[in-house]
Amino acid sequence: MLTFAEKERTCEIVFEKSGPFWHLYTDGRGMEDFLCTEEDFKIAMTALAVAAVMFKKVRIITFELMSNHIHMILNGESEHCLELFEKFKARLRRILKASGRIIDWKAFNADILPIENLNALRNEIIYVNRNAFVANPQFTPFSYPWGGGCAYFSPCFNLLPAISIQELGFNKAREVTHFREIRLIEDLKFFENIVFIPSFCRTDIGESMFRDARSYFNSLTRNAEAFSQIAQKLKDSVFLTDDEIYAVATMYSEKTFGSRQLSLLTPEQKIRISKELHFKYNASNQQIRRLLKLDIGILNELFPQQSS
Repeated sequence: MLTFAEKERTCEIVFEKSGPFWHLYTDGRGMEDFLCTEEDFKIAMTALAVAAVMFKKVRIITFELMSNHIHMILNGESEHCLELFEKFKARLRRILKASGRIIDWKAFNADILPIENLNALRNEIIYVNRNAFVANPQFTPFSYPWGGGCAYFSPCFNLLPAISIQELGFNKAREVTHFREIRLIEDLKFFENIVFIPSFCRTDIGESMFRDARSYFNSLTRNAEAFSQIAQKLKDSVFLTDDEIYAVATMYSEKTFGSRQLSLLTPEQKIRISKELHFKYNASNQQIRRLLKLDIGILNELFPQQSS
């Protein structure tokens, strides 16, 4: 069995040989919700899969489709990563338009940031795989079906009886993929008419950046500082759950005021904690209200740009 240091060095070597890596994302703040139903998400994930297997200059390491934006960790040259996004966007736009959807796509544009080292890549992968979990309490990082996170370190996922596109059948394959040249996307697999994530997303490469499954699992909930820095770069709104914000608040309270009991703090102390949560951890006013039992009117005056 390898030692900790040997595992870490193995990950470093894989990173050095595999780069460059990028975080490609779109800003959902100015974009309407365009993925509104399960069928919309199926269409979008299949459009991404088709674009990925046809454009082999880029490898998708993980991704997360949200109702009005997308995150992807990509491996390849930056210009090729942006080209992959444009191919995905064009396919999705065409398919949704054909179904009668009228969507303003002007705000659906990608930005891309370089990932400079192994620890940064680990944090960015985790950040993307947590996206839906943070936004919606009904999901865990392992259960959201429209992103790569559900396939990370999940042997049971890979045991699903996925079938090849040939087994799906020519007509059904055309119907599901909205694509005519089926021979060009023969690498894709499907499970219950949903594209099988490992057939187009290189979760194996992403997993190889972690020492083991335990180190990945621990990183999911223990890197608040790193998530804060990533969110600030991406201008994301909420990136920690209420439970995680609570843990940050109690630790700060104990360190600053000598007590973990938030209910026993004075209004002035609560205001001080609220500023820490808002400015350093991007907590929303509603999160702070729920946690510290402060009046929402006071919070809206303190932080007028986050009134939700």
